[in-house]
Amino acid sequence: MGTVMTNAKERSNRMKSLFGNVDSAELAKQISAGPAVKVGSGAVKSMDRAFVAVEEENDRLREQLSGSEAIVEIDSAHVVPSFVRDRLDIEGDPLFQGFVEGIRESGQRLPILVRPSPDKQGYFQVAYGHRRLRACQILERPVRAIIRELTDDELVVAQGIENTERANLSFIEQALFAATLKSRGFRRETIAAALGRADGKLTYISMLIGIAEQFPAELIARIGSAPSIGRPKWEKLAAHFKDGRAPAAAQLIIDQVTSTRTWVALPSDQRFAALMNALEHKAASGDRGEEIEVGGGAVITAKSSRSSTLITIPESKMPGLSAWLIEKLPALVDEYRQQNGETPMR
Repeated sequence: MGTVMTNAKERSNRMKSLFGNVDSAELAKQISAGPAVKVGSGAVKSMDRAFVAVEEENDRLREQLSGSEAIVEIDSAHVVPSFVRDRLDIEGDPLFQGFVEGIRESGQRLPILVRPSPDKQGYFQVAYGHRRLRACQILERPVRAIIRELTDDELVVAQGIENTERANLSFIEQALFAATLKSRGFRRETIAAALGRADGKLTYISMLIGIAEQFPAELIARIGSAPSIGRPKWEKLAAHFKDGRAPAAAQLIIDQVTSTRTWVALPSDQRFAALMNALEHKAASGDRGEEIEVGGGAVITAKSSRSSTLITIPESKMPGLSAWLIEKLPALVDEYRQQNGETPMR
């Protein structure tokens, strides 16, 4: 609420600003030519109250138009997503199409929160409301929004809290969100606030980040949000990876499973389950090893575990091969490093 006029001097100044363009000499002539009119003190007080009410309403409107709660319509094509992704697949959600139809029929009831884009003049960046924005973009209609000046920290906290209060992120979406914020230099306290966690939950934030960093980001994107899959199962899957990579044998299984049309067509939870089952089956049958026929009746066996691979060469069938491989091993390691863009050891 704006400041209320409390004395006659302030009211006088307001009156002068309203009628400052009137010729006072001409006005005096007109007044002297007519009969004197007496105005009662009650009428004066009533006019005072009217001016006070008008000024208060003007102040209220100015605050609403310039404040954080003013809702405006902006071109949805001129709104860009937050710099950190929280939801893995908005349009892949089976409920999203119904959400779009609801906005088509009933309009957008809740505004989104945006800030002026720090990178593109005339554009805005979403803090929260990505689903509502995407629906308006699909429908090619303006989006109702609240515009605020937000720092990066304020934006991610608003983004996270809105998700917590409305449609919770899945476990892996939380983990990926936390890991992405960490990679952009945000403190764990800010990440905790963005996920609706108290400062005392920093160990939980560290756990989320640790799990997300076990996986290649592209694999999480392929699996999707997996809304029914919680921490224990993701930790179990993470045991097949180390430092964001899978061993060669496990990676082969992953590539085979995730490249099929059948797997891609599955809901996210089932994609996770199918991949987990394939990797667990491989681990259970790992004792038998992989047999590689190299001719002359010789078979080389390779047994892979989560931490190492054991290659067995039959000396009776291929005498000298083991010694030759050991001699060539440094050169083979250098070749492997070069293929992976690493610096050779020698």
